[in-house]
Amino acid sequence: MEAQADNGVPSVLLPRVDGTTWVLPLNCLAEVVAVPEVSSQTLVWRGAAIPVLGAAQSARVYAVLQGQDVRYWALPLGPLPLVYRRLTADQLTDALTEDAVPVALIDERRCQVPDLLAAESDLPREG
Repeated sequence: MEAQADNGVPSVLLPRVDGTTWVLPLNCLAEVVAVPEVSSQTLVWRGAAIPVLGAAQSARVYAVLQGQDVRYWALPLGPLPLVYRRLTADQLTDALTEDAVPVALIDERRCQVPDLLAAESDLPREG
């Protein structure tokens, strides 16, 4: 008997502090870090100050993501656990968020499939 090929994309579900969940390809995630304190705009990661997307004074766990226009940036995470899943085409829905972000339904969780370049454009800029 031939094993069925798993054609899903290795992905991670990232619970955000605003209560939404993003699903991203696993290769976008550089590291998950816990920090005692962070400024509202930057996170010191491996000796470098990287920009943080959105204000999250209460966040103590961050996903460090590889960027395009910036090398790395941080996403404040909420209390739900990170989950690894293979994202398949049948998990994508026709639904969109109010901001026109595509939605995937994974393990009965409504997950946003964000435009990472658009998210990077919302990062705080130096100077």
